[in-house]
Amino acid sequence: MPSQITGYKLLDSGEGRKLEQFGDIIIDRPSSLSSWKRRQSAELWQRADAVYAPPNRWECHGSIRSAWTASIAGVVMRLELMSNGQVGLFPEHALYLSSISSAADKLRTMKKRELRVLNLFAYTGLATSFCTTLGSAQVTHVDLAKRAIEWAKINAEANGVASDSVRWIVDDALAFMAREQRKNSLYDIIIIDPPSFSRVSKNNTWTLDEKVPDIVHLVLGVLDAQAGVVFFTNHSSASTSDVTRNIALDLFNDHNVEISIRSLALEEESSSRRLPAGSLIVLSHGV
Repeated sequence: MPSQITGYKLLDSGEGRKLEQFGDIIIDRPSSLSSWKRRQSAELWQRADAVYAPPNRWECHGSIRSAWTASIAGVVMRLELMSNGQVGLFPEHALYLSSISSAADKLRTMKKRELRVLNLFAYTGLATSFCTTLGSAQVTHVDLAKRAIEWAKINAEANGVASDSVRWIVDDALAFMAREQRKNSLYDIIIIDPPSFSRVSKNNTWTLDEKVPDIVHLVLGVLDAQAGVVFFTNHSSASTSDVTRNIALDLFNDHNVEISIRSLALEEESSSRRLPAGSLIVLSHGV
């Protein structure tokens, strides 16, 4: 899996910060994992167009606007300086787009029909827009946040995505999967990026560590029973990957299933250092 992403660079990290470039814009923001020393010069860090100062303030320099567009791994994305320090894209998700493409090629050859792709906790739609470029594929994009859905639609339009190739669903991903399972609605490729903590409603919250068994059962319940692939990313504890793996092996009786667990890490532009960014579980059944 390639460690570099076109349109994105991790220029440097260290001392609790990371210096990133999205398209033409350089930003400096906190990174709790960057406990090492910085490698690059102070002059490079001072070139940042925007510096995030917690809890909710960006210090902008030059002519930067609060929103801009960048092509990340070939997908046009509208980015924005958000009050929580985010920009509307987690770049590590671009690391496995090529793996999704390879899986789609295999499945399309096997099934000789339009593929059904389910993108859960889909955020601003990097994978959604990418999957529409894979040929014959219908994507269902699910996120509970209406703003994220609207943002994803803007990104889809920027990529020339046909209006009938994506089904937009504002809903809790787990509730949606449960309904799809009852209807026996199955998908060929499932992409899921559950948060470490979720607040579905005022009285309904959960953590990934406690919810992962339910999530895995739901995901596998809507995966095509003959052949399908799941891309499960997480930023929770290391146990999440092994729990997911073991449940999948139990459900498939150890047969006709391949499971790989990969680190998602962003490699610095000018060194071999890597900034951890969670893990990816790829589960292939009958492929």
